[in-house]
Amino acid sequence: MPFVERVASWVIVSLLGIIGVAIWIQGHHYNPDRYVLAADALKSTAAAVVGKAGTVRAVDARPEAAAAQVAAPAVASAVTAAPETAGEAGGGEESGEGSAAPAAPIKGDPLDVTIAGLKPMSDTEFYGPNNLFEKIDGRAPAYLDFNFKMLRCRTFSVVGSDGSYVDVFEYLFDTPINAFGMFALERDPKGKLLDFAHDGYAGDMGYFFRQGPRYIQIIASDQNANTMKLALALAENRAKNLPADDTGLDGRRRLPVTGLIPSSVAFVQENAQGQAFLKNVFQASYQFAGKKVPFFVMVATPDEVAKAWQSFQDFSGKFGGKVTVLPEVAGAKVFTAENFGSYRVIYQRAGELGGAFDADDANAARQFVEQYLRGKLP
Repeated sequence: MPFVERVASWVIVSLLGIIGVAIWIQGHHYNPDRYVLAADALKSTAAAVVGKAGTVRAVDARPEAAAAQVAAPAVASAVTAAPETAGEAGGGEESGEGSAAPAAPIKGDPLDVTIAGLKPMSDTEFYGPNNLFEKIDGRAPAYLDFNFKMLRCRTFSVVGSDGSYVDVFEYLFDTPINAFGMFALERDPKGKLLDFAHDGYAGDMGYFFRQGPRYIQIIASDQNANTMKLALALAENRAKNLPADDTGLDGRRRLPVTGLIPSSVAFVQENAQGQAFLKNVFQASYQFAGKKVPFFVMVATPDEVAKAWQSFQDFSGKFGGKVTVLPEVAGAKVFTAENFGSYRVIYQRAGELGGAFDADDANAARQFVEQYLRGKLP
């Protein structure tokens, strides 16, 4: 057996050598039949591009440009992406035929602030809906839900203090009400109210408030007394210089202040309390008569308010709920309801629907609403 195996090995090695020589000989002799260009195979690439108006430049309508295109060979004419279209697409998706052009840079006014002790550490940065994630990553979807438009931000270094700085973030939304919605969503329950902004608070590392359609964040790098002092100066500067606009916030202004738990103030765009007829609702919790009373306000047309009040009354009577219509209070219609051990006291008056909801104490809820309607809760 060893002799047979040695013979077989020599045979295999010899064959490999012969094959290698044959390949070498073929590789050094040109065969023209093997490399002939099949011109017919290129005809499909000469056809006009169809259905790409949204991602490529359309044919130039100028006569001289059209003449130049006709004179150029069809195969040699390249279709180039339009810069303005790429900018509108915001980077777009990649197709199988090539990558989309990068999004056009977002433009805005520089964030120029002059405060003694601070100097710009970087240029002003701008971000839009298509690339906000690059700056705030996982938080971006929540901002987009409130119709975010643009972020303007800049970092200022603290003069004479190595490593200390203050970041300024100005998030612009389509309306003040949506700016408030995002502000309320991220509110720190431990924050302290500001005296220079209606909707704002001071946190451990900075200042946060809503000004018109903007949600402002002033964030310090550390809790050094000088850094925090300069952060406060920046916050007051932005509150003073950015336009004030409370359009759509009538409901927010109607929430009483007495007993308010500031961290509980919230805005609900749709389906407040699980009800489709409750939209653009402002709500908060209050300490009242030793009890916690959740309260809401919705501002709408008188007709919408009347329909919502009736729908709320009908819903509250379902599932064995007990509903009682009370005498009018200061011209407002009122009903109370009990469902599964919690209580509602709902009122309606011209252009306004509101009341206590999910309250643990029926008497406290009723007293709160009646005092509110009589103007005794500023």
